[in-house]
Amino acid sequence: MRVFAYAVLALATVSAGAENAGAAERPAKERGTVNEGKDTGLLFGGCGGVYFLAEPGELEVEVVKRDRNLRDSDTELRAILVGPDRQVLQEAAIPDDGQPKGSGLGPPQWASLSARVERKGVYALNITVSNDRYGQEMVWGFRTNCPKYLIETARGHKDERHQEPLVFASLGKPADVCFLPRQGKFDIAVSGMPGDIRELPVYDAKGQPVATLPVQGGKAAGTIEADQHRDAVPWRLHFASAQATLNLDGLTRWEKDDPYPDLCCWSPDPKSWFPFLENRWLLTPYSRTVYGRPGEEVRVAFRVCTNTDRKQPVRLSLEFPNGEWSARLSTEQESVSRSEAAEVAVTCTVPPEARRACVTCGSRRPTRPASRPTPPSSSKLASRRPPGRCRCR
Repeated sequence: MRVFAYAVLALATVSAGAENAGAAERPAKERGTVNEGKDTGLLFGGCGGVYFLAEPGELEVEVVKRDRNLRDSDTELRAILVGPDRQVLQEAAIPDDGQPKGSGLGPPQWASLSARVERKGVYALNITVSNDRYGQEMVWGFRTNCPKYLIETARGHKDERHQEPLVFASLGKPADVCFLPRQGKFDIAVSGMPGDIRELPVYDAKGQPVATLPVQGGKAAGTIEADQHRDAVPWRLHFASAQATLNLDGLTRWEKDDPYPDLCCWSPDPKSWFPFLENRWLLTPYSRTVYGRPGEEVRVAFRVCTNTDRKQPVRLSLEFPNGEWSARLSTEQESVSRSEAAEVAVTCTVPPEARRACVTCGSRRPTRPASRPTPPSSSKLASRRPPGRCRCR
């Protein structure tokens, strides 16, 4: 079976008056440091984060921020690294650079985060900035040892059509934007490019030219017709110098019938792409705590669904990393899609001591080419015995 999602199931009992025993301590917050000699790589605006398809081993992430100093505001960047079950693993803060308003782009400040990956899964980096809900007062970037990742650009709410333009601030550095093209006709609009740029090429995943947009006065616009092939994805838009603002239908602005509306996921490297969008929210909830008494039977439901319109068969099973115990699945196979989710339940007996299990979700045959592995997701379930009551959260 080809695994592409799993949920972590943990059961434990606690004595009376120790309901919160075993709760994870909040990781200490690291502070950013200035390092002007280190290559910042591609810098971009907006908030959001990064999804990593991490293999077992050490996951390392470095985040860099440069303040634009457009206003007299304190812009502290907060970076939070979470695991597949969305538990906070580490967090870091990069403070305002203290430069005066109008002084231009400030010095690069760095912060490092890391986590030990025990099991392959999707880890996430969340980026927010104080007093800057739209990510306009700074630009940021990152480096990582994880070869598979996707960036998600996201900003605070505005009372207007949802758009997430990609804003790049790495003048003189070439860069790519890899994205899934809309099946129908779509428009591309770019502004703010250097004056010496004359064209913007678009390539498919095989490196074959798809289109070339002419550039005049730092601006470019073009339309990709519906009859243009979509055989090799993701597509790649290439910037000879990464200073620009990009709007692209299906990536930064959407219609209701787009396959992934309101999800601005992209990558600067075609090799880092993995099919996260198709399998987002595959197995939820990410974390559940169920209270019960030793020997009591409990039932916990998980929701299984894909983020595509096509129905996809999946198989489920239980794994026991620390020794088998009493737990069983309500079913071992379901067919699901975006509009047809399934409920899968784990029924188990609360043991006298802590136990763990993994609910795995996969298919009997690959649904994607071998070059595009399907990512695992994770949920965590804990069962505990509080004094005199039973509840779920």
